[in-house]
Amino acid sequence: MTEPPLPVSPSSSEITEQIAARILSEIQEQYGLDLSTDPAAMQRIREAAEKALLDLGVSNQAVINLPYISANSAGPIHFRGRLSRDELERVPETSPRGPSSESPRQKVRVQLPDRKPVVTITLMVIMGVMYLLQMLTTFFFKQDLPAALGMKINEAILAGQYWRLVTPMFLHGSLLHLGFNVYALYILGRPVERYFGRWRYLGLFVLSGITGNLFSFVFTSSPSLGSSTAIFGLLAAEGVFIYQNKKLFGDRFGTALRQIIQVAVINLLIGLSPGIDNWGHLGGLLGGIAFAWFAGPLFQLDRSAPVLELSDRRPKSRAGLVFLTELVILAGLAAWVIISRS
Repeated sequence: MTEPPLPVSPSSSEITEQIAARILSEIQEQYGLDLSTDPAAMQRIREAAEKALLDLGVSNQAVINLPYISANSAGPIHFRGRLSRDELERVPETSPRGPSSESPRQKVRVQLPDRKPVVTITLMVIMGVMYLLQMLTTFFFKQDLPAALGMKINEAILAGQYWRLVTPMFLHGSLLHLGFNVYALYILGRPVERYFGRWRYLGLFVLSGITGNLFSFVFTSSPSLGSSTAIFGLLAAEGVFIYQNKKLFGDRFGTALRQIIQVAVINLLIGLSPGIDNWGHLGGLLGGIAFAWFAGPLFQLDRSAPVLELSDRRPKSRAGLVFLTELVILAGLAAWVIISRS
């Protein structure tokens, strides 16, 4: 059974403007956004108000739904409210800063990309297999052959074994060392891979590890191995991602970024202990910052979609270009250090 037509005396355009004013007022009250000067937002609000007026012509209640009207410190939001015939008589005709009714409304957070951590798991497996080979060669040959052939040893690098700037990130000195780094990789790697995507994440890991090993080569003569150089890069990249996409994190932005900084500082302080290659950690941190700053994802909400969707403003080709550029820079720095020390 349909409801009788809505009995109103003002013209439909006046009622539409009143409903639009109500929407503006509720958005202002709940989110602290004044959209009255935003032409695109006002157009969508008026269209929603016109639809609500039509709905009230055949029903006692209308749903006002505006997917992603704007964004503020609370993150991406959209407006949803209900308007009844009785409430329509109390719609404010003043500015959006006027009083608003208590109609239901809700805030919707947009989920970040949901990707399985394939690269993270693969890296963990590779590290586990390499450590198994280290143990087996130690048992059968009385020597850790993977470490002897792949750990960072300055003299060997100067002698032409340049792969030692890459391979240490897959080797570990003990089961405890492996366990700690694999756990850290599991905790940090999954969200970063989720944000960055598989290939960009893999490029980040490799570049961070190489940068860390290069820093270790330049600033300390001690042999070293371990994936912590690359893991520090993941930590730094997550911090950069949070900073560059702070609107998506809303109220959590400040807390999340502070936690990342605190973890990095604490681990660098721990790295001051004897036997820990803190130069490698610092290099990995800087490598992660450099790659993430120029190639990390910059998400935006797609306003045209029927549902809220995230798209990356940075083209996929940019990550490959940044990776190659930074790799060439690292190779040039390594060559310069090697030549100067030869």
